Amino acid sequence: MSGMDFDHVLRLMFLFAGKRQKRRSSVAAMTRALQLLGNPHSNLRTIHVTGTSGKTSTCYYLRALLEASGRRTGLTISPHIHTLSERVQIGGAPLDQERFCNYANQMLDLLEPMRGELTYFELMICLALWAFHKEKVDYAIVEVGIGGTRDATNVLSHDQKVAVIGPIGLDHTEKLGSTLEEIAAQKAGIIPKDGTVFVADQSPEVLEVIRDRARVFGALVGVVPQPTSPDNQLPKFQQHNWAMARTVAAYLAKRDGFDLPKASQVEALKNNTPPARFEWLECHNHRILLDGAHSPPKMASLVETLRTQGEGPFPTLATLSRAPDEKIVETLATLKPVVSHLIICDFVLGQDNKVKTSVPCHQIARVARSLAIECTVIPNLENAVDTLLSYPDHKLLVTGSLYLAALVRPLLCSAPGTTI
Repeated sequence: MSGMDFDHVLRLMFLFAGKRQKRRSSVAAMTRALQLLGNPHSNLRTIHVTGTSGKTSTCYYLRALLEASGRRTGLTISPHIHTLSERVQIGGAPLDQERFCNYANQMLDLLEPMRGELTYFELMICLALWAFHKEKVDYAIVEVGIGGTRDATNVLSHDQKVAVIGPIGLDHTEKLGSTLEEIAAQKAGIIPKDGTVFVADQSPEVLEVIRDRARVFGALVGVVPQPTSPDNQLPKFQQHNWAMARTVAAYLAKRDGFDLPKASQVEALKNNTPPARFEWLECHNHRILLDGAHSPPKMASLVETLRTQGEGPFPTLATLSRAPDEKIVETLATLKPVVSHLIICDFVLGQDNKVKTSVPCHQIARVARSLAIECTVIPNLENAVDTLLSYPDHKLLVTGSLYLAALVRPLLCSAPGTTI
């Protein structure tokens, strides 16, 4: 299967997808689409993961633990960093291009009556569930896109579904609500009837909303406490993600009758983290930290980890995806303590109906200067990366957006001598 074949299929999917329509129910559209596919999700034992932060890392840890236990997993996450096939992972790795293309072509043929009616994200979730069904996975680990109640993934209703809700903060407030309670109610929408939900220990108002939802649906709630002893192998913000994954995996092992990996294997599994989540790259005589923190809570976790480790301040390349003004101010203010000089660029990622753009760099610069952050505006991304690498400092930082990370990481990884 050539790269051209893969690119052709991706183009077909872009052309097949439509724009999101106001007042349109994503769950209703997904229900119809999955019916056309023969309801491939109906027999999938699913682990449905939401939260404001830590979703993807928790999913990767869960996958590693289950695979090491001899279970075959399917995993879908978003956004991807390196290749679109990261959104359809089978057996611990992205689906190879040939199988990806075959499944995509089969799916598009069956979904022809809905051409232009599904968003690109919805189409990718359909593809993931279709592939998981075809590959006969033991568990499907599905990361929520945004929120929970109205998310395209909230069609998962297997009677052995487990819901996982990580820490909840103020993010996507324009879609999910302006208070923690409103956002928690959206996240709690994935709780299964008569099922089980594991939730990160957090503020009482959030836990109350989740417990109320669970009572209505007859679901059992397990609260996963913050680790009481530090783990030197993991950044602080990853320690709770690991604890969440271990708790869920232990529950599944007991429920479904399999053994978890031996203690001697477990330590190595902690290295199974997604790209661009506190990821260090060795490049051009620098150590470059790539982290997709893009909201005040996530940026606070990054900064706390760096300061705890005695790291920083660094020359930093950063920008943000489109966001309300107050989020821009709070995110940059949170980032400030670990920045010695800020390089600000623009980015555009995607094509056709699926395009992500950054906040205009001059707008970011105005906010940065108002916060007394020394900064330089370099709109062109490649020029901005070159400028970052020209600094004599050994350690550098790239942060502010997973979409920025998705564009920068290939540039760094393609450089001679780069190691991860």
